[in-house]
Amino acid sequence: MDKLIARTTVSPNFFSESLFPVRFPSLHVSELPLSGIIRIQGSSESRAFRSGVASTLGVQLPAPERVSGGGDVKLAWAGPHEYLCFCSLENEEKCKSMLEEALAGEFATVTVVSDSRVAFFVAAEDAPALVAKGCSIDMHPSGFAAGHVVTTRFAGLPAMLVHRNVSEYVLYFDVAYTEFIVKWLMDAAEEFAEHAA
Repeated sequence: MDKLIARTTVSPNFFSESLFPVRFPSLHVSELPLSGIIRIQGSSESRAFRSGVASTLGVQLPAPERVSGGGDVKLAWAGPHEYLCFCSLENEEKCKSMLEEALAGEFATVTVVSDSRVAFFVAAEDAPALVAKGCSIDMHPSGFAAGHVVTTRFAGLPAMLVHRNVSEYVLYFDVAYTEFIVKWLMDAAEEFAEHAA
């Protein structure tokens, strides 16, 4: 019987480390290791739903296009009545079970989606310029500040874009798009290689 090995990253299946991650002085692009992601769907207008999530995770539901929380647990607005809970992989099942218990009887669903997602970290001085090449979001801090999140199309693909910190972004895609998006990111990053000189 084959021994199953859980993945932590996907891009090494397609690209050698000499090609990816991208490491320029003004731009860093890498794949983030697998972490826990739980989709929570329910009426944000329901007090029981809001309090159930908040009491379980210790994090309030975020406003539209915002991220709330810190430390091990963060909540991101993913659309009307839909949120993504980001947590450590070790705590994923625990968080899921606690949410299911807290929301029992509510019109709500809790689903683990971590295995279906791949995340890329884009950072450093040229990070906003690279991200702007892939989507139509205004990357100026006054329009898309740290702590904001948006679902959009990036390089023509459905994506979630999180502005984590100053010049730090995380892009989430369906894991099936890994090879395509890494090729796109490497190609888009080439213009910033000259800044390395």
